[in-house]
Amino acid sequence: MKKTVKYNGENIKVNFETANQTRVVDRMEGIRIADAHGTKDFIINDKAYKVEWTMKYKNKHSVQLHFEGFTCGDSEKKMIEHIISKYGV
Repeated sequence: MKKTVKYNGENIKVNFETANQTRVVDRMEGIRIADAHGTKDFIINDKAYKVEWTMKYKNKHSVQLHFEGFTCGDSEKKMIEHIISKYGV
């Protein structure tokens, strides 16, 4: 699928897919998953980048994405912008 992101002050379209998601459950609360973590591959213009994610549950689920010292919420767009700013298009 195509995603529109900002790169060097311009809006550009990149090919984007996710694949190979892993999940490890760290803690359960009854039948709910309270804490979990894992990885998934962000494929941007046919190059794969392994992004880690964490999920916590306190009254609602909170997901964070992590890549080489950069952390954001569950926004794929922000993570793609960070990756292409670091490695180019």
